[in-house]
Amino acid sequence: MVESSIKNKLDAYRRQKRKEEMTEFIKNAIHTAVPWNRSKSVEDTPEAEPLKSTEEDDQDMESTCSDDSVDELRYSKIKIVKYFLYFLLWAVLYIIAIEYEFGAVYFILSTLIFIGLNTRSRPKKPGELSAYSVFNPDCKPIEGTIDAAQFEREIRYGIGSVHYT
Repeated sequence: MVESSIKNKLDAYRRQKRKEEMTEFIKNAIHTAVPWNRSKSVEDTPEAEPLKSTEEDDQDMESTCSDDSVDELRYSKIKIVKYFLYFLLWAVLYIIAIEYEFGAVYFILSTLIFIGLNTRSRPKKPGELSAYSVFNPDCKPIEGTIDAAQFEREIRYGIGSVHYT
């Protein structure tokens, strides 16, 4: 009789501990899923066990994770958020324009502005090849362009064949 009550208490205690571990695991998963919390290390959490590493591991980590890649990652995340906010602003203004029966004009004007903003108006960098091969030294085409000889080879021998004359 006493043994069964002890077993029941022990099972209840184990269930409670398992539940606490699961809730802690879920909290940590949610905490690390949010972008602004990812920069915190595992050592910042209160239940974290001390990590055991050697000097070689530290050197490997330093060589694989440079500060430049972290900065680029942060910059790209900020850039994504910025463009998302721009899109949300555009969408809200578009909905307002539709309400005032001005939606088609707003869409056409915003498309023209988008094209204008994405057209490069600055001069090209020194050594940068032009998209038009006649402006390049020795009329050298940029990578990915098709010339008449390449087109003829692909027609005669297929795209995958390499046949130089």
